Amino acid sequence: MSTGAAAVLSLTMLAACSGNNGPSPSATPAGSDKPSAPAEAEVYENGLSKTEKVTLKVGFFVGGYGREWFDYAVDSFTAKYPNVKVDITASADMKTILSTKISAGNDNDMFDLFNTEPSGGIIGLAEAGKLEPMDDIWDFPLPDVPDKKVKDLMMPGMYESTPLINGKRYEFTTASSFGGLFFNKKLFEEHGWNQNPNTWEEFKALLADIKADGIAPITFPGIHPSYHNWAFGTAKNFELADINGHVEEFIDNYRTYGLPQYTNPETVETWTRFYELGKLGYFAEGLPALNHTQSQMQVIQGQAAMVSTGTHVENEMKEATPADFDWGYMAVPFRDNTDQKLWIRSGTSNFNYIWAAKPELNKKWAKELIAWLVTLDNQQFAAEKAGALPMRKDLTDDPAKAANLSSSAQSVLKYIADNDAQTFKASRSINISDPNLAQAEKLMNENIAKFAMGMQDPKPILEQAEELLKKALEAEKKN
Repeated sequence: MSTGAAAVLSLTMLAACSGNNGPSPSATPAGSDKPSAPAEAEVYENGLSKTEKVTLKVGFFVGGYGREWFDYAVDSFTAKYPNVKVDITASADMKTILSTKISAGNDNDMFDLFNTEPSGGIIGLAEAGKLEPMDDIWDFPLPDVPDKKVKDLMMPGMYESTPLINGKRYEFTTASSFGGLFFNKKLFEEHGWNQNPNTWEEFKALLADIKADGIAPITFPGIHPSYHNWAFGTAKNFELADINGHVEEFIDNYRTYGLPQYTNPETVETWTRFYELGKLGYFAEGLPALNHTQSQMQVIQGQAAMVSTGTHVENEMKEATPADFDWGYMAVPFRDNTDQKLWIRSGTSNFNYIWAAKPELNKKWAKELIAWLVTLDNQQFAAEKAGALPMRKDLTDDPAKAANLSSSAQSVLKYIADNDAQTFKASRSINISDPNLAQAEKLMNENIAKFAMGMQDPKPILEQAEELLKKALEAEKKN
């Protein structure tokens, strides 16, 4: 004990001589499991070595947000931590690259960090121990606000809506996104169209007004029919379930594939309303042959009034958009009155996953890079340059900073505030590998454009999909 006391006294005297009265940067941060460091001169404030060189292999999916925001963050990260090299493989086809590497089974060749789900999703990979849990990142000190944990300054609901797999979080996202109908605000102002219909009846009246003026009310890519989900998908099922008084039970049922999935009253009602709009001619002609950029271009060129997509639209279409174009936003209200809650599809983007079979030091630095992406500077840059809605609430709460966001981002945030909307990210908590589920999903995708054209009643298709799901669940039980 006296030897220990003498050591403590010596260290205290050294600290006093150095003139540093604050805590040692090498101390373990509060709420973190990062290791304590033996000597200040050899380690960073995060406890990791300044001299041990590390190369992080990153698989980067180039999507609607581009990669400029990521390169910007990496440049400042490696400037601060010069012993860390970030080797980026960027591709718009990263899902295929990931699937190939996973199938090959070579952990050394695999990325340390990647930012999109491989084909087939992550649930099976997480359950097999292939992915590193990321719950600890939420308790990291923020690199730019070290007295705050990461989750302290994230936008409300983001931590809670992160998917859980067997009670753990295996993904970390650095940007939020929202879905709905995006439009040209100037076109709406010229025609005097309602930019904020509050109820289903008001929304249908808006579509009738647009069609009467000779413009297609709504478009989305029939080649990629899942885009309908941004405005008309699962969030509307939740909205109806909320109106019917059992939304929590409905969400639990959704997450676990509880039956019925396709034929429950809320899902049937959502597709029925979608089909009825199709029969009234409210979706653009030629929709089945459109890809996502073509459908978005219809709005820019005034051929369609609104497109079902996400907040990435502004950055994705920036090269084709006139300088004075101003994106507006609305959700599709299924409610009957404003006393009922309006639900919006919330999403997250710029996902991050870490391969579990990598060296511990690589995984620790991968987590540091992820935490670096949510510094205010990097969040601001990604929001302004890529149109990525920030995760940091201290950015969106600052009027001066929010004023620099893209027009689409500002429109979404204003809409949510004005309508006191409920945002929610739909996610599954179990994985079903039986091919009957894939058959059910394929059946639905093949018919979405037909529903939108008023050519196919959705009810028999939903019943077929439900039967396929039942077979898939029965097969999973046997396995």
